[in-house]
Amino acid sequence: MDKIILLSFDLEEFDLPREFGKEINEENEFEVSKQGLIFVLDLLSKHEVKATFFTTTNFARRYPNLIKNLVKGKHEIACHGYYHSDDYYEDMFKLKKAKQELEKITKSKIEGFRAPRFRIKNISELSNFGFSYDSSIHPTYVPGKYLNLFKKRKPHKIGDITEIPLSTLPFIRLPIFWLAFKNSPLIYSKIFTKINLFSSNYTMLVLHPWEFADLSQIKLPIYIKRKHSDKLLKHLENYIIWCKKKNYEFFTFSDFLKLIS
Repeated sequence: MDKIILLSFDLEEFDLPREFGKEINEENEFEVSKQGLIFVLDLLSKHEVKATFFTTTNFARRYPNLIKNLVKGKHEIACHGYYHSDDYYEDMFKLKKAKQELEKITKSKIEGFRAPRFRIKNISELSNFGFSYDSSIHPTYVPGKYLNLFKKRKPHKIGDITEIPLSTLPFIRLPIFWLAFKNSPLIYSKIFTKINLFSSNYTMLVLHPWEFADLSQIKLPIYIKRKHSDKLLKHLENYIIWCKKKNYEFFTFSDFLKLIS
């Protein structure tokens, strides 16, 4: 069985402070994400690792040349909606415009989608907009967010769409998404990855470029800022180095989709 790491980043406007009642102006929403993205790209280039960036069209319109350079660097651009504030739990019509504009900027076909905050209801309808895969299901329990303990852990079909769920351990459904990755010691991510790859041929990381920016002056809960900037970059670098030593391969989502199709 192949041992694959799916490294993904939700590339979006940094609107998280608003969830905690903190205002942030539009300029800073974009600049924080851009700053973190530049740091992330340097790290990925250093270790010759490819990733998938689930990108809002709003961010891509702001920095089209940066997005084009991502494609030139062999990274994959997937869709993360038009605005990060969008809710696709009911209305998915805006996705048509989001995908078309993103393809125009990247001059490439956009195959995948991930809903902002994983809020999506009718995943099968994504095929109507020309998507091939989705990665919006986190098969675990996050208090106050979602209860998906009985969702499938492995890739599966929902209509014509291939669903690629976020990684969780079998039975106990422990996660490795961004909050778990940054708030746990590296040994947790290593053990998680080793155990997960016994029952799955991929381990998926979900991170955000804004996490790698300097968040010291932004008022957010400590569990969000525990690791950021250089500290989180080093944490991710150590994980990448360990994966390479274990001969785990880093795939984009579209390449992984070809492998399992």
